[in-house]
Amino acid sequence: MKMNNKVGEKDAFTIIGYRVFCDGEDYIAEIPKAARMLHQHFPEANVQIGAFIPGECKEENDGYWIGVPHDHDTSVPEDLTRLKIEKQTYAITTYKGSNERIREAYGSLHEWMEREGYPRDLEAWHVEVYHSWQDKEELHMELWETVRT
Repeated sequence: MKMNNKVGEKDAFTIIGYRVFCDGEDYIAEIPKAARMLHQHFPEANVQIGAFIPGECKEENDGYWIGVPHDHDTSVPEDLTRLKIEKQTYAITTYKGSNERIREAYGSLHEWMEREGYPRDLEAWHVEVYHSWQDKEELHMELWETVRT
């Protein structure tokens, strides 16, 4: 699996969308469902953003959030929720392929982070930026793994 890893700081941003909360093995089916519903709300959006905290977190932050970038000047539809991600430093890589192999990409990124001396922050928001999400076999996305600073 070819990876193009780098480390960079990203400014704070806000998304609006859905919170997916289910058993761990069900996320692989439930996240694409939420992405399709989100696309119905925002058919013009050219990216979708997923966010999750992999370690211990408050109950209200548990689960997986899928949304689109949100400008604070626009209102949030009643059936959607808002999530703000604070400014953070990330190890970033690009992934293209099936949603079945995303864990392998994360494994490779984690190995690279360990080799390069970038500790993971498991209690902060980790981000997935989907540039293509319509076909779960042909995803094009960036994985942003939070680095403890």
